[in-house]
Amino acid sequence: MSKERRSELIRTIEEARNSYVLTYVLSDRLNAAGRMTPDAVREIYDALSNLKPFDKKRTLDLFIHGTEGDDHVPWQIVSMAREMFREVSVIAPYKAYGPATMLALGADTIVMGEKSELSLIDVPVSNRAFCHSRDGKSDNEFPLDANDILGLISLVERLGKMREKQRIDTFLRAIDKVSPLLLGHLNRTLEQTKMTCMKLLGSRRRPFRKGLNRRIVEKICSTISSRQHCISMTEAVKEIGLKQVKRSEELESVFWELLTLYEKEFKTYEPFYPEEVLEQTDEDENVFRDHRLVYVETTAKSRAFLRDVKVSKIRQYPPDIQFNPQIVLPALEIEPELRLGEPSILNFIQQWLQNNVPCIVNECFQKFSKGFPVTAYERLYLNQRWIDE
Repeated sequence: MSKERRSELIRTIEEARNSYVLTYVLSDRLNAAGRMTPDAVREIYDALSNLKPFDKKRTLDLFIHGTEGDDHVPWQIVSMAREMFREVSVIAPYKAYGPATMLALGADTIVMGEKSELSLIDVPVSNRAFCHSRDGKSDNEFPLDANDILGLISLVERLGKMREKQRIDTFLRAIDKVSPLLLGHLNRTLEQTKMTCMKLLGSRRRPFRKGLNRRIVEKICSTISSRQHCISMTEAVKEIGLKQVKRSEELESVFWELLTLYEKEFKTYEPFYPEEVLEQTDEDENVFRDHRLVYVETTAKSRAFLRDVKVSKIRQYPPDIQFNPQIVLPALEIEPELRLGEPSILNFIQQWLQNNVPCIVNECFQKFSKGFPVTAYERLYLNQRWIDE
């Protein structure tokens, strides 16, 4: 029923806007969020290709919802869409964060509503990969965010009354805690992100002047403001300068209903805590199957990305562990035709021991190990695949 209703709502949007609609919706369920990844580009291309031959009078509407992902993917999607359609719009009914915001920058029109949210574009840098301490001990590593480094640099640059030597000394003291590799990686990533945003803005059918594009990029790639800051429709126009933002009040209820149908498929408002489920059982591992994370959908094709999650308990074993199992072997069922003293009886016993003793020892060890405390849990993502809906 949900799929049929989604198709009805997509057709309603297409008829009202004289467009083709493709939905690219990612789960934002707690602990089970979907990510914008390169493999989705092919899925989007296949979904659009199923709509051919295109009516040249119709445009493309990308219905987007997502909070995480690879910041290289937006350019792949937008540049592909530009080869297929004369005009591309983005419909953002609610959350379009990070890469989804970047994708929206490449649209001729961004359709937003009263609950729509864009975000500042964060610089994706690993928290711990480049952290170190003076003595080089790994246990002195500490969590680090890219914005912390840029905030420090901005602070040093604002201290204009300091002598040059003092500024350099301040910087060198920071190097004691942060690897210089982080600063180089950070600068390269930031410049690459800004360049991609400029390309996206410049790909629009009627692009803004380059000066305005630069100001938009500087504001939306802010490294000082909080990355949790959400950009509303009004702020996007008045503060960021996204003049291509429009509102479609007559279709807002349709957009919202379509989004809520996807949220039901994702179980968005049921946080995923597999460790708590496993903790209530005697099992050391469990596999949680068929988590829906992404939908790519048109009126002609529906694809979903699923994965399984294997959660295992990690126990703390003492360094001098001793395992001396007391094994009681079950009675042997010897075939009547086998007679004692013949070589065949020895072969039979040997084969039986080879088949059964390892299983018995393993069963004993499993019972033995459950007496040790659980110190952590491990997650493995298995069987990730796209399926037809």
